[in-house]
Amino acid sequence: MQNTLVRKLFGSSPNPRFKQRGLLLDISRNRVPNMKWLYRFIDALEVLRFNELQLYSEHTFAYQEHSTVWSDASPMTAAEIRSLDAYCGARGIELVANQNSFGHLERWLKHDRYRALAECPEGFTHPISGKHKDPSTLYPSKESLDFIHSLYCELLPNFRSKQIHVGGDEPWELGKGRSQEAVKIDGKHAVYLDYMQSVFDLAEQQECSAQFWADIVLEKTSLIKQLPKQVTPVIWGYESDFPFDLHCHAIADGGFRGQFYVAPGAGNWNSFSGRLSVAEANIKNAAQSGHTHGASGLLLTAWGDNGHHQPYATLYPSLILTTAACWGTAISTLELADAIDAVFYKDGERATGNGAALCELGAIDAMLPQPALPNSFLHSAYFANDSELALLLKRTTTQRLEQVYTVLKEIQVEALDPEIQLSVELSLAAIERCLGKQMPTKDLHLLLDRFTSIWLQSSRTGGLNESLQALKRQN
Repeated sequence: MQNTLVRKLFGSSPNPRFKQRGLLLDISRNRVPNMKWLYRFIDALEVLRFNELQLYSEHTFAYQEHSTVWSDASPMTAAEIRSLDAYCGARGIELVANQNSFGHLERWLKHDRYRALAECPEGFTHPISGKHKDPSTLYPSKESLDFIHSLYCELLPNFRSKQIHVGGDEPWELGKGRSQEAVKIDGKHAVYLDYMQSVFDLAEQQECSAQFWADIVLEKTSLIKQLPKQVTPVIWGYESDFPFDLHCHAIADGGFRGQFYVAPGAGNWNSFSGRLSVAEANIKNAAQSGHTHGASGLLLTAWGDNGHHQPYATLYPSLILTTAACWGTAISTLELADAIDAVFYKDGERATGNGAALCELGAIDAMLPQPALPNSFLHSAYFANDSELALLLKRTTTQRLEQVYTVLKEIQVEALDPEIQLSVELSLAAIERCLGKQMPTKDLHLLLDRFTSIWLQSSRTGGLNESLQALKRQN
């Protein structure tokens, strides 16, 4: 079965559409995978002919002088990275260093020791949620660059790869705090590019070339030609209608044809079961546009926003779809289900039926209205307060909710991967709340115990309590 499916995924062409076929796995939103799971997962990536892996890190590498930041996170150690690097290398996979270096650093900047590096040391109002948040963006200064330099000096020697993804996306506070005057004079994009040029230089000092998120330079495409030619812009977008073609055209025309990545999403974060139809369309869109405009790589992103409550199994369908997209082949839903079983469940008593269940779960999102992107309805409903839930429920009907409930109840979970069972249970808890059913305290405790048990099979203890606290919502 596996050989047949592998041939189907790779088609008849000896060459893929993209030289680099990678996965970015978020390890900074509470869930850090354990080594046993990572080794087994890397074996599956080898079967799917991925040749690049990044572990997205904000604060989850055990920097020797910064234990305040990672002490509760069960971070990756230098020895573990070196072991993974060797394991990946033996399987034709490049383990690329990843350290966000501008924004998304709230896990650092909330501590007094690092607050002086922040653009807005007292925090900021998030432009999307409207809520006050801890500082997340570095003030573009010599002190910030010295700090990033110190991280690179400790991190990069553990990798054989000569690449590092330096991040750079969503510097929410830039120009709203200490850089306000500079931004008034030179403009946000010029200040951004000046800082990022220095970050690129820091990577080059370590004999590494930098990948970086392209969202800010795509806001002002005239900046693209000012980028140093050794960097790799990474275009990210996670919805089915994201304008990859427009952005790929801009990056390619800016001098980076043959040296940029497209980065679609796995569609499983802010969800308990995945948004499979969105992910499939998004991955195909990214692959087609990237191929048309000469992208050198496709990097599937698997985020863990808001606690990484989704089980890892919800990622598997998107990995199969990404392989098919990278090789320009088509795959049916039935073939997708069989391929999941063949690649991820080839051994043991639970070897069949998991793929079909994951596809069924992934299809549920399309049965319900789309809340604020990129969230699934049931995930939003589970965590919503009463007023937010009331607004969500106005967008659907009791009949549709009952249909979803029936679909979930009909999935025979007993013989399946426990992660899939948990996905069903979390989804049922959300749909029952939508239908006005109060979860008994005993049942909530059982759900939390099951979540804990399954988490610890694949992941470390760090971050678990934070994710559990979020699940203890008031019914």
